[in-house]
Amino acid sequence: MSRIRFADSNSHSKIAGERIVPSPATAISGLAGIAATTVALSFIQPVQAQTFQDEMDSLATVVCGSFAPCPTFGSTAAIGGQIEVQNGGLPAAVSQRLRQQQCEADDNANCLQPGGASADETSFDGLNLFVSTDYQYKRKDEAAEAGFQSDRGGITVGLDAPMEWGLIGGAISYSHTWGDFDDDGGEFGIDSFGGLVYASYYPTDASYIDAVIGLAGKGQTLDRRVVANNVILGNAEGDTIGFEFQGSLSGGYDFAFDNITIGPRVGVNYLRTELNGFTETGNPLALSYEDQVEDSLTTTAGVQASIAISTSIGVIVPQASAEYVHEFLNDRRTIHAVSTDGTATPVDFVTDPPDRNYFNIGGGIVFVLPDGVAPFLSYSAQIANRFEELHTLTAGVRFEL
Repeated sequence: MSRIRFADSNSHSKIAGERIVPSPATAISGLAGIAATTVALSFIQPVQAQTFQDEMDSLATVVCGSFAPCPTFGSTAAIGGQIEVQNGGLPAAVSQRLRQQQCEADDNANCLQPGGASADETSFDGLNLFVSTDYQYKRKDEAAEAGFQSDRGGITVGLDAPMEWGLIGGAISYSHTWGDFDDDGGEFGIDSFGGLVYASYYPTDASYIDAVIGLAGKGQTLDRRVVANNVILGNAEGDTIGFEFQGSLSGGYDFAFDNITIGPRVGVNYLRTELNGFTETGNPLALSYEDQVEDSLTTTAGVQASIAISTSIGVIVPQASAEYVHEFLNDRRTIHAVSTDGTATPVDFVTDPPDRNYFNIGGGIVFVLPDGVAPFLSYSAQIANRFEELHTLTAGVRFEL
């Protein structure tokens, strides 16, 4: 029979026929060591996410070595520009048209008051054509991404028909965006062309449910100033294409008090933007980017109010709205690229996280005139967003065909 002997930590010999097992003290000491290592590992911090400018600084040390120095064009304390994914979203004219039709719907004509233009004089039973133009200003502050300001101009043309249960229609839109990065960091441009279909259902005379689905193609150009380690290294240029898909579902209820209408509004909006990978040219620190995808899912809750004023020429309907917005998706993303100098050095950098909570406010006016003509003007702004501000002005007219 073999004997069991506890091993002495100071003994290195082995007696034949004996099965040696660790002593209790040795086992406890080993477990303590494992526990200490586990605790220490739990306090190790993850590698800090790199900004685009951090990656440019690091890449310059690889590409612009002493054997192949990069040309320089002065020094700066500013950062250069970078690729920017811009979301379009629902054209403001479509939202305006849906609300206008709700105001004009049979048995819910709170905006058609007795006066210069009565409900009998202003028919809304036929096919309707609307044309609108919009201007949008966007300002984004510098954080992980470069700051910029951009302007967008667009046009929307739509056709719809009132139904017994509500409204159905479609629209096409085109927009062009031109933007400049802060501190002469370069510029970018975006062209978007697409179409959408929409419908509105009226469960009761005072309520509605809207649905919108749209798809647009996008073309984007980028001309960014390349800055590394506070040295200007020229410009890098590139262009790509992509698409944008959107879907939204919203609803509301109107309470009428004589010529005043007010009611709650709720909605959910999904937006997906994709850009194809592309390669820049014109600079030693030019990059080749992988495909990019950005998803946004927001909910809204707010209120809208209007007052109908009857005049000798028609009905004037001033409107105002405010809503709270919460973002569920659109997380901070990592953009993947490699250098184009032949080393294929990885360049991975993060975008800014979204502001999860902000507000939209707006106001406008609709002129309901005889013969089915209704010009409109509206303004909206995104406020309390810690990264960006947005202002949109829309003007258009609707004709009954």
